[in-house]
Amino acid sequence: MVASVRPGHLSPVICENGKEPTTPPVRARPLSLPGLVAIIYYSVAGGPFGTEDIVAAAGPLLALLGFVVMPLVWSAPEALVAAELATAFPSNAGYVTWVTAAFGPFWGFQEGFMSWLCGVSDNAIYPVLFCDYLKHVWPASGEGTTKQVCVLTFILALSWLNYRGLNLVGLSAVFLAVFTILPFLYIVPAGLPQVEVQNLLIVPEFGEIHWRKYMNVLFWNLNYWDSASTLAGEVHEPRVIFPQALLFSGVLILASYLLPLFVGVGLGGKGGGPDWRSWHSGSLALLGEKTGGFFVKSWVVAASGVSSVGQFACEQAANAYQLQGMAEWGWLPKCVGRRSSYGTPMVGFAIGLVWILLLATQQEFLSIVSLLNGLYCQSQLLEFAAFLRLRSHHRNLWRPFRVPLKSTWSCFFMLLGPIIFAIMILLMPVFAGDWLQ
Repeated sequence: MVASVRPGHLSPVICENGKEPTTPPVRARPLSLPGLVAIIYYSVAGGPFGTEDIVAAAGPLLALLGFVVMPLVWSAPEALVAAELATAFPSNAGYVTWVTAAFGPFWGFQEGFMSWLCGVSDNAIYPVLFCDYLKHVWPASGEGTTKQVCVLTFILALSWLNYRGLNLVGLSAVFLAVFTILPFLYIVPAGLPQVEVQNLLIVPEFGEIHWRKYMNVLFWNLNYWDSASTLAGEVHEPRVIFPQALLFSGVLILASYLLPLFVGVGLGGKGGGPDWRSWHSGSLALLGEKTGGFFVKSWVVAASGVSSVGQFACEQAANAYQLQGMAEWGWLPKCVGRRSSYGTPMVGFAIGLVWILLLATQQEFLSIVSLLNGLYCQSQLLEFAAFLRLRSHHRNLWRPFRVPLKSTWSCFFMLLGPIIFAIMILLMPVFAGDWLQ
């Protein structure tokens, strides 16, 4: 069996014999397990930074419950689908190949366009977040011309790093992830003895909860499990490594979200820290100050900067390699797949860079999140439909990793929660009343 898309053609080749395809030797692939774990970690999370608005929107208890329930409702099903299809179709075109195999090239291209537009919109968030944290030690970086210069410098410097090659990005992501986690290895043990249970149980009145902000930011923090599939063609032994990387990164992501939030809201406003109502992007720096003084506060700010660096670099690489994969298999002109001497897709990087520069210098954090969530939900619904159709119509497709459910209906019920949630996110701007703002 061969599960791929032939170069220069738009129709998938799927032979129903249930056996592993034999493929000729290919060029060296730079990504191994640690690098892929770090890239998935940064594609989805990159630390607890960006979670603060959830606390202000819905209070401590709902914020914590969100990071317990949402991984079960959304993250786990999305990661399982990504693991099955990325190992069946280990191509840089990623989810574009899945949708094309299920529904044909028209819908494959729609998936590619929506996912790429969503990815570069997400890329534009990290320079903004970086400046939101930096202003806690350099106030001028949070407003006016200085903020614009800061955002521009961040984007151009990281784009140069990405241009130098994916092996450098993967290696850098491992060290960046370690540095991002380090301050919280101090903050969590130092703050736990001071946590007060009553602070964790606070729930605002129903009318005081900003449901739309709560769901949008929570969703943004726990999606993008499929984005690393656009690097599957660069992974050494993807059929073995990809499922392992999703599992390891999942444990790391949930711990890095829940533990700092548990300590932060559990301390409340004690010791000069922020009350839950005043939490916003950058408030974790104040948690660092509360538990360890100015040094730890500066450490958190540095970690947030490093996190933004890692998230930006990994997302930018995934977006560029997606375009390269689409060009390689015939969805886009061949020139888009041209690589530099470092092996990086030059045209893909250039196209993404233009969009990132336009969006990051004109928008704020929450407005960008609302835009990309709508795009992401549409592309994700198409991916779920492709997964179900391939399960139904191509049962003998070679699946090195298989979601442990036998029937198509059982797979549908696994995805029912994510489908309903995605539709809710899409409909919120249309039907949102005052209670949902």
